[in-house]
Amino acid sequence: MARHPHWGHPDHDACGTGFVTRLGGGPSHEIVGLAVGALERLSHRGGVDADGASGDGTGLLTALPEKFFRAQAIEAGIELPERFGVGVVFLAADREQEVREAIGRAAAGEPLRILGWRRVPVALEVLGRRAREIAPRIWHFFIAPVGDDETVSFESRLALLRKRAESLAPEGTYFCSLSSRTIVYKGLLSPRRLPEFYADLRDSGFETTFAIFHQRYSTNTQPSWNLAQPFRHIAHNGEINTIVGNRRWLAARERALRGRLKVGEWFHALEDNVSDSASFDNGFEVRLLEGQTPEEALLGMVPPAFEKDPTLAENVRAQLESFCGRGEAWDGPAAMIFTDGQIVGAKLDRNGLRPMRYLLTRDGLLMAGSEAGLMDVSEARVAERQRLGPGEMLVANPVTGTFERWGQILDRVARCSTNRAQVPARRLSADVVASPESPRQPKRTAAALGWTEDQFKHVFASLAGGKEADWSMGDDAPPAFISSLHRTLWDYCKQRFAQVTNPPIDPLREAHVMSLDVGLR
Repeated sequence: MARHPHWGHPDHDACGTGFVTRLGGGPSHEIVGLAVGALERLSHRGGVDADGASGDGTGLLTALPEKFFRAQAIEAGIELPERFGVGVVFLAADREQEVREAIGRAAAGEPLRILGWRRVPVALEVLGRRAREIAPRIWHFFIAPVGDDETVSFESRLALLRKRAESLAPEGTYFCSLSSRTIVYKGLLSPRRLPEFYADLRDSGFETTFAIFHQRYSTNTQPSWNLAQPFRHIAHNGEINTIVGNRRWLAARERALRGRLKVGEWFHALEDNVSDSASFDNGFEVRLLEGQTPEEALLGMVPPAFEKDPTLAENVRAQLESFCGRGEAWDGPAAMIFTDGQIVGAKLDRNGLRPMRYLLTRDGLLMAGSEAGLMDVSEARVAERQRLGPGEMLVANPVTGTFERWGQILDRVARCSTNRAQVPARRLSADVVASPESPRQPKRTAAALGWTEDQFKHVFASLAGGKEADWSMGDDAPPAFISSLHRTLWDYCKQRFAQVTNPPIDPLREAHVMSLDVGLR
């Protein structure tokens, strides 16, 4: 598919999200029911089209229900081996054969084989008029590894297959998921209509160990089937303020990334024309492909404000610096739900600008979400009820039954990281850089750099006296990039919409949740 620039794309989110699992309880259909019930209680967080039925997008990401799909494969005459994956693809009605051929060619480039296809049973009549007009055809396809080569894991090969197929498939093709661990069901409908639309979700044989749910509120873009969440790994409530820079840096590193992953020019880290949340999912996937754990990836992409935290042990601080040294932070209000198909967790941005609460019952039922009251639980059953603080994370392993809070995660990651902290030894902090001498003719130098007499008189004089500058006036000067005069560096910079509307934060009084550090490479 054609490549397009990522300049100023207007897709943002203000949504409701969460996950539910039973620690050590094994797969069950109960989890699906609880997730759908939680989604219905998040309906107020999503938008509805004028037709009264088409939503902004809602969906579930679950563990792959192996028994269910083995039964479906038998009905379709498909024989599944011990290891298999399932792909979910949205495609145009008149491009089905092209998409199948593209996926077949992509599989030929990896030691993988397509086992067969299954038309996903859906009820189009429950969709609103607009959602029905733009609804894609939805297909599942089954895939298995060829041979026993584990140089690259089966899950990683499926991710690379999807990337290769995206480069070959016709415009309008979208892969919701392609995994041996997880599967995504989503669309432009209201939460209560989700199981009515997807018959699979009503089947009692559809059993899962966890479910991630998401209700989208599309603020500045037309709702889209592709941009409904969850994505392949994450569900996000919030806004990535630094998204333009994050996309540019990720694109700039593609050549080096291809070398490390030993892939060809067909590999693109980012999808085209997607939301900030979708790009975050792309970046998260890249880190997983490079061998990072989900916790390491999130600590690097959405780091806590650890720089001024006096309670952190030095080895933990060094490891957090190492994670941050692997790439830029994806900064902005963010409540993230994430999974790699084995663990599931939640993470807040370092400012704590989005809510995330969790509840654990005495029988191991764990629910985390954007607000309280996502399921009915008597007080006698509650073992723990809490919320995440700024920058904090929680992680659960549904199979082993482990549940780690923030402090436990930091201790484990510092001990067991796949990459020992080496960044501090190569790090040069600004406080050890010698300051330049003051110019001998300060006014001439200031004028050459674009400073004005008014700024000295009304702004800097106040600041020099320890007062807050409160001077302002209209600016009828031309934009910096077409001005014939020398302009200061920040005249070339403008705040994004989300930065202007974020809650005001004082970096001095609220330093414990702030970081003004900037890494230059």
